[in-house]
Amino acid sequence: MAAPIFFCLQLLCFALTIIGTHAQEGTWEVIVQNAGIAAMHAAVTRFNTVVLLDRTDIGASNLSLPIVNGVQQCRHDPNDLALTTDCSAHSALLDLQTNKIRPLTIQTDTWCSSGQFLPDGTLLQSGGFNDGNTKFRTFTPCKHTSSCD
Repeated sequence: MAAPIFFCLQLLCFALTIIGTHAQEGTWEVIVQNAGIAAMHAAVTRFNTVVLLDRTDIGASNLSLPIVNGVQQCRHDPNDLALTTDCSAHSALLDLQTNKIRPLTIQTDTWCSSGQFLPDGTLLQSGGFNDGNTKFRTFTPCKHTSSCD
């Protein structure tokens, strides 16, 4: 009984090896040296931008939230496991025309979340870890000249 299963696995590995050798080769290109966050999720919008999402419970990122009217924007979350007040971004928008990164504000942890685009182009992100596990988050993309958040 074990011999036929082992043979089938060997045959499958051989077939995958053949397929892999005939696959068309691609290339990778670094367009931004440092986005300031680690992109756990990435979603390309119809406006040629990419929404990047990272988890919030690992401490500060290397991308600060903006200062608005002289006030540093921060996320205040008493349930956060790393920082209860965090003034760094854990989400960003990459503009593929300019390769510029703009911080986005996200209030709850997206670790282990999932997402999809709705028919109107809104990104719906659901679930997460800790305070994010029962949350729904939405992001409505806009043209690169706007400041949607």
